[in-house]
Amino acid sequence: MHHRLLLGSTALVGAGMLFASAASAQEGAGFEVILGGFTEFGVNAATGDTLDNSGDTQNYGFFMDNEIIVRAQGITDGGIRYGSKIEIEVAGGGDAGSDGDGISIDEAGLFFSGNFGRVELGRDDGAEDLMFVGAEDAQAGTGGIDGDTSNLGQIQFPDMGDDIKATYFTPRFAGFQLGVSFTPDGDDNNNGIGNDALDGGDGRKNAVGGGINWVGVLGPVDLTLSAVGNIADVKGSGDAQGAQGFRDEAKAFAVGALLGFGGLSFGASYNDYEGPLDSQKGQLASLGIAYGFGPANVSVGVEQDWNDETDNATIFAVSGDIGLMPGVTLKGDVSYNTDDPNESEGGDPDDTVGGVLTVQLDY
Repeated sequence: MHHRLLLGSTALVGAGMLFASAASAQEGAGFEVILGGFTEFGVNAATGDTLDNSGDTQNYGFFMDNEIIVRAQGITDGGIRYGSKIEIEVAGGGDAGSDGDGISIDEAGLFFSGNFGRVELGRDDGAEDLMFVGAEDAQAGTGGIDGDTSNLGQIQFPDMGDDIKATYFTPRFAGFQLGVSFTPDGDDNNNGIGNDALDGGDGRKNAVGGGINWVGVLGPVDLTLSAVGNIADVKGSGDAQGAQGFRDEAKAFAVGALLGFGGLSFGASYNDYEGPLDSQKGQLASLGIAYGFGPANVSVGVEQDWNDETDNATIFAVSGDIGLMPGVTLKGDVSYNTDDPNESEGGDPDDTVGGVLTVQLDY
């Protein structure tokens, strides 16, 4: 589940977030390095072909998500904050059911912020992702319609992920903030230089993503509005690229809103996208409602997907979480999808039910 935090004065903070102990650095500590992370253990289950479309394995399994996060930050006498964040996935990071071997770098980057705004450089989410708010931000558990059950759809348009990029956020003025990112290669599997579309790569090059959002308070209601998008060239081998069904250009946009009132939050979003392949074109709309009380949160979510090449799908999710002890959270989601994303030809019925239950320790 993606967590987006809004910083009212200067920038959106997602990857490379400013941490609370920055105040002590300003008071003379100079430069700080902080170690944190989380460990999550869970069980994932689903009906139909969702977990395995070969029919040879059982439809449930355990999974783990382990991440070590190293943050470093300093502040100059002139008030410029600077630092870095590195997220290390350890033996089983990522999505439920992912390969449990090895160690990998999830995100790594530098940041510089001050009255001029905020600059982020490295492998991190782009402006079109960090500035977007919508239904997925009003979900509990592992994320509901944006969570860890295995039968979900595409909650958001194809952003540029954690490919190497440069990002700039303006200071926030009258509630408004702008952000823009530039990504040379959407498949930077060779430290910035990847494959073209016909060689099995992402194919998106010279991508520009950006957005605008507004954060305000209307009486007892907190409201955030956002509009984001991206556009990229699709690189291949001339006529051969067109013959293989690749576009010359990939583009996407989304609008969303998040409203908070007491312990209630409501989110809504609409996305329209055209990916590198002709078949990757569609729209989706989603709604989310969450309620928090004491150490617990519950939510419901619904998403409608329209795809020009595959069956349309409607997805429902119910999710919840509760703090069991300091740093320990029990989370669970149940989701229903009218179109099994891994259904084999002539196989099980289209619809599928998925569930996930996890316990997570944050430190």
